[in-house]
Amino acid sequence: MIKRALIIMLALFAVGGIISCSSSSSTPTQTGGSTTINLTAQNLLFNMSTITVPHGATITVNFQNNDSGIQHNFAIYQSGSASSGTATGPIFVGQLITGVSSVTYTFTAPSTPGTYFFRCDVHPTMMTGSFIVT
Repeated sequence: MIKRALIIMLALFAVGGIISCSSSSSTPTQTGGSTTINLTAQNLLFNMSTITVPHGATITVNFQNNDSGIQHNFAIYQSGSASSGTATGPIFVGQLITGVSSVTYTFTAPSTPGTYFFRCDVHPTMMTGSFIVT
């Protein structure tokens, strides 16, 4: 009986260890009804290609443009295509900033869960990603 209980406890401990070790550096910080994302543009790329947020949350994007003399922004659309550079149904369009500089964007995530499209409007085929609302 004690041996069985010990095996169950070790199994639970192992599962807990595996779950706690699985994390991603691109996971935003979530606090209640708000989420903070640290997004960087450098060498004409974003530092993450997928952003996941809860539906209806207040989103704060700390956007750092490290490309000297180059304009970038962060914008979210209902749908889009990186290959064609098209996007439809703007949800949020952040102001353009010229690097090296930073800006903080604040907006409300869509209330409908789904996968949306984000990009830099200046470089719509190079700087893109998926904005996932849960």
